[in-house]
Amino acid sequence: MLEDLGKALTNIGLASVGLAAMAVEQAGKAGKVLIEKGAVAVEEGRKYGAELQEKYQQDAKRRQEERFDQQVSQLDAGQREALRRRLAELDELERDVVQAAEQPNQPEQHPEDDDHPEL
Repeated sequence: MLEDLGKALTNIGLASVGLAAMAVEQAGKAGKVLIEKGAVAVEEGRKYGAELQEKYQQDAKRRQEERFDQQVSQLDAGQREALRRRLAELDELERDVVQAAEQPNQPEQHPEDDDHPEL
């Protein structure tokens, strides 16, 4: 009877060790699943954030264009002519900048350099 009790206690001890090992194994598997799902959630969050940012930028651009159209629509003939002149000036400045950028860099010559020959 004592032997049966000892065997029963040994079996219970072994079963509890086995159960603990299984619990650790299952916890490891569950942890891996949670990590994978967390990584998926992070990636989905990034995609959602990027989509939201793109939508916000498009909406901001649309509102800016609407405000610009509204402001231009409210100009009188004199203001529109002044705007045309200013735009023409800006176009000319832009052409000058492009031309200057296309020309090769030429060294600057200073009048004081003419008095001193290079050594």
